[in-house]
Amino acid sequence: MITFIYGPINSGKTELINQIVPQLPDDYVVFYINLRGRFIKSYDELIDVLFEIDEEQKIENAKEYAKAILKDLNILGGIPIPINLFEKIFERKDRSKDVFKYIETFMVEIAKKYRPVLILDELQVIGDVKIDDLLIYKLFDFFIRLTKELHLCHVFAVSSDSLFIERVYSEAMLQERCRYLLVDDFNYETTLEFLNSYNFSENEKEAAWEYCGGKPVCLVELTNAKMSGKEIEIAAKKLLKIRTGQILSLFDEIALGKVEYSEKAIIGGV
Repeated sequence: MITFIYGPINSGKTELINQIVPQLPDDYVVFYINLRGRFIKSYDELIDVLFEIDEEQKIENAKEYAKAILKDLNILGGIPIPINLFEKIFERKDRSKDVFKYIETFMVEIAKKYRPVLILDELQVIGDVKIDDLLIYKLFDFFIRLTKELHLCHVFAVSSDSLFIERVYSEAMLQERCRYLLVDDFNYETTLEFLNSYNFSENEKEAAWEYCGGKPVCLVELTNAKMSGKEIEIAAKKLLKIRTGQILSLFDEIALGKVEYSEKAIIGGV
């Protein structure tokens, strides 16, 4: 099945991937594509991100290319493709079919020796990209073929945008074709356990929970503050003030018409 890894911003989704991937058995090969910070507005820009161009190999056939690089596969940043095949795909009018055909052919060969894992982080970045219709639905149709139909590889889609996941699930017909893994903020007990390992006093732990809850990135900030000899409650109040200012700034921008007034804009900012 397709697995959605989701949860709040800065809850540790990408770090979870970074910790697990090196621990996989040797018969797994991972293709990890991180869309964070990418401004993808067209299909050509997506193709550029999906692939890792191999400028040394000049093989014309996807099947033969996959066979040629089997011995050197490791954790990769994208799906490898020889530069000549990449350029041919860009030259064609219906590039989407050619891209999917190449990936499928490539995965068929890789799966003869390895268990391929395809991970797309911050996938909501391409949620609004269109070709004839929304690209995201074509992409998930293809993921269904790779997973449920052909059993070629595992697909993980990582996102902090739960509205995006809900939209994809309902409109891409993913019923009984996907599962969900929540990477959430710490609960109260886990937060206390974490802070105990850094020798927080009872008052410091309560202040941390009151101002930061179980947000891992904020708790790390507080542990750094403690190791620097700073007052925990003052540091926690400062973190809360910064985040409150960010939220108020978002609503100011909405009021001034600088951003759209929508659930997506508000949830994305908060």
